[in-house]
Amino acid sequence: MAQKFYVVWEGRERGIFTDWDRCKAQIDKFAGARYKSFKTRAEAEAAFRGSSEASIGKPHKAVARNTGKVPRTYSAAEVAELPVHTKIFADGGCEPNPGKAGSGVAVYRDGLVDELWYGLYNPRGTNNTAELNALHQALLMAEKEIESEVTVAIFCDSRYAIQCVTQWAVSWEKKGWKKPGGDIKNLDLIQPAYALFTRLKKSVQVLHVNGHTGLEGNELADRMSIHGIDTKEKAFARYETPESLDAVLAMRKG
Repeated sequence: MAQKFYVVWEGRERGIFTDWDRCKAQIDKFAGARYKSFKTRAEAEAAFRGSSEASIGKPHKAVARNTGKVPRTYSAAEVAELPVHTKIFADGGCEPNPGKAGSGVAVYRDGLVDELWYGLYNPRGTNNTAELNALHQALLMAEKEIESEVTVAIFCDSRYAIQCVTQWAVSWEKKGWKKPGGDIKNLDLIQPAYALFTRLKKSVQVLHVNGHTGLEGNELADRMSIHGIDTKEKAFARYETPESLDAVLAMRKG
């Protein structure tokens, strides 16, 4: 049987898969799932980027109900195996909470650390505002990756930030940015991040990982968020990546 390549545009995990069972696991009972098989990897990669979806044909749609479940957590092994070129890890920190807040990002390309970023210091922030800021910066970086026609995924350890931007904001927008019981907290941060995600969602995955479990990308982003607090860097600045990452990992944790 000839090898097939399965593209999942909308599912539990987006990407290109080489066997049907893994593809099915992403789309089965997933609301709004979109997928299609291709004969060659080149066609699959082009379709995943969105450059040839229209010319190749419409993707299949899986029928499923919206369960409203929280984002599932990806293991370190799953992160490593995810078939994307650029992996962006975002994290925020706050000491105490509320208190001094900072955000950090670690960017991997082809499996290697390529960029570290820190800053967005806020002396009166919260952990949630720091996480939202970090996710927004990761989306801005993802936008540039997509413009360069490479595949990209974002990893964040804040379910709150992920759900605000990828799930809850959909309903809030329809209801005039209101919710029963009071105002939406951090709306000034949620709205621009949601607007950006809405433009990019066909091309970028925003996935949850657990924090402080030894996942290198998450640990590096954590150190950068605390470095932002320690340096009181208000901008989002690039950290000069050392030859050895041990020095960064030895920095103060969040």
